[in-house]
Amino acid sequence: MIDPTEQMVAILRRDGRASYSEIARELSTNREFVASRINPLLESGKLRIIAAVHPRVLGLNLGAHLSVRVGGDVRRVLDAICALQTPDYISVVIGPFQLVVELQLRSLTELRQEISNIRSIEGVREVQVLLYERIMRSFFNGPEPDVLAEELDAIDVAIIKRLADDGRANFADVAEAVGLSLSGCRTRVQRLVESNIVHIGAIKQRTEMTNEFLFGIGANTHGGDQDVIELLSSQPGLEFLSRTVGRFDLKATIAFESLAQFNGLVSTLRSLPSVTDCEQWLHVSLVREESYRQTLGWLSKLGKGPEHGGAQRRAAAPHPGLRN
Repeated sequence: MIDPTEQMVAILRRDGRASYSEIARELSTNREFVASRINPLLESGKLRIIAAVHPRVLGLNLGAHLSVRVGGDVRRVLDAICALQTPDYISVVIGPFQLVVELQLRSLTELRQEISNIRSIEGVREVQVLLYERIMRSFFNGPEPDVLAEELDAIDVAIIKRLADDGRANFADVAEAVGLSLSGCRTRVQRLVESNIVHIGAIKQRTEMTNEFLFGIGANTHGGDQDVIELLSSQPGLEFLSRTVGRFDLKATIAFESLAQFNGLVSTLRSLPSVTDCEQWLHVSLVREESYRQTLGWLSKLGKGPEHGGAQRRAAAPHPGLRN
């Protein structure tokens, strides 16, 4: 049986601004019960609701997963990788490799340079590369946005930055912060979300993994992969799923409440006729998991649009850079 708190968090991952009443209706419970489960998580910082810009909007069209094998002191290598600005996900893992690094970049040339930087670190013995070919589950769901970063103006950027700190901030507070009317602010936020430029959702704050088991799973298939995709997609703890180019055909990240659940999935996965190989690794320390913070750096270079007054005058009209 799925923990009701996890069900609530799953809804907030999908829609970070869902009201407690909406969550209660979906789970056939009451608002007070939802509040009793979610409020402590938000107040403790274990759960955050944030806004993030789709990487494609910023021209970051290449996603890569690096598995790093380390000889000697893992901490020293980890510190060196953390000193690099580009990685948006860094984790210590147990498995064939000791570290996992993920990148969002603009080109293979940039990826080649980043791999070279990591391989040059003393203690790095091997770097295996997976390219994300088609992402089927991530923080961003739905179609990719058909918009360029240059089409976002200063008001859009200000709204995104405000919601990156608190995705559940009410429209009145956001409007005051960015200098818009309440209706103008609501229109802007709705269009950013509906166009899939921005997603507002829940993320867990995880460093030392003590309350759940977060596993990476890589699988190779033969004769089709739809049965594997359906099995992985049915997992309530699925956080990421992608077709990949490299040593795996599919790569997933899934949270489990127990090792028994993990073992059950792996056993079922290996029994599928299409699966030729399967490898797993356990995340034991998520050192950097805030890829949305990387996008804020890119956004800081934008926002040289009209002054707030001009933005206010056209706020209620359709944004020229956003498509329905």
